[in-house]
Amino acid sequence: MHWSIQILSCAAAAFFCALLLNQPKKTMPLSSLIAGLGYGIFLLLGQSALGYFFATLFIGIACEVCARLTKKISTLFITSALIPLVPGVGLYRTMRYLVEGEYTMAASCGAETLMGICAIALGVTISSILFANFRRKEKPAA
Repeated sequence: MHWSIQILSCAAAAFFCALLLNQPKKTMPLSSLIAGLGYGIFLLLGQSALGYFFATLFIGIACEVCARLTKKISTLFITSALIPLVPGVGLYRTMRYLVEGEYTMAASCGAETLMGICAIALGVTISSILFANFRRKEKPAA
């Protein structure tokens, strides 16, 4: 499948996920754009654990910036923007290999999927930590 179709499909998936989760209407286009760009980074880096990490790091940072600009919480953006990156096919293939008794293939596919999941978790954690100190200071009561 051509990369442009994949990116547009990911943006659409993020939009419809946001719609399903009753995300505020103003935040849906931003979530879709972030998801599409993040998946583009993932494709550019070769669909590896490194690709998962940098795509998630970009998505996390972009969601934090959009949250600050729109005065919303970043969870609104990141929940729907990360959906296209979740390695569901890898989890499915791992389970299929286990059921079929192909344990070496299951171990290989499972390890690759687990590395992707860990890279996603690390990317979200690092982007959250980067913005943890940039909270808006409240004015003291007079």
